[in-house]
Amino acid sequence: MSKMFIGRFVASILALLIASSVLPTHGQSQSGVLSDEDEAEILESLLQLEIKPLGSEFGNIRTFSSDNIGSVAASRIAKNGFSLKAARDIQRWKHEHVIEYVVIRSIYLRDGIVVVRLSAVTEGRPCFAAAFSTERSFTYEFQKSAKEWVGRLVKRPVPFPFSRSLATTP
Repeated sequence: MSKMFIGRFVASILALLIASSVLPTHGQSQSGVLSDEDEAEILESLLQLEIKPLGSEFGNIRTFSSDNIGSVAASRIAKNGFSLKAARDIQRWKHEHVIEYVVIRSIYLRDGIVVVRLSAVTEGRPCFAAAFSTERSFTYEFQKSAKEWVGRLVKRPVPFPFSRSLATTP
């Protein structure tokens, strides 16, 4: 009886391992990987969407975190009016100040469409107050036209974002 149980257990584990290695990750297609150049062009297209005066989702935020961005040159970000900051600089700055920045959460290719998830973050420690953090998340989709990446906003944050206190976080 125990040999039969062990045999079925091993067979089910093998089936799970095989299925997980064959199936693509939820939301992501394994059909291709973005090149660094494509990623840089997509980010530039995203920034150009955001510098239009009436359509800006980022408001006055002009700092971009280098987290989850490949080898995009700071000059490519700067030519669109944004500055690129290293994550360690943002971490150091928010301990004594309030900082606003945009961070890319993920960039992936799904069925020929590049999905970019990002967040506009405000966090830090104001004078005489507890540390705080607020985040608004956005999702954009990009497709390659004849000569450029064309994007559109497909998901914006809820109208009333809630902040969380960092002082109570363990």
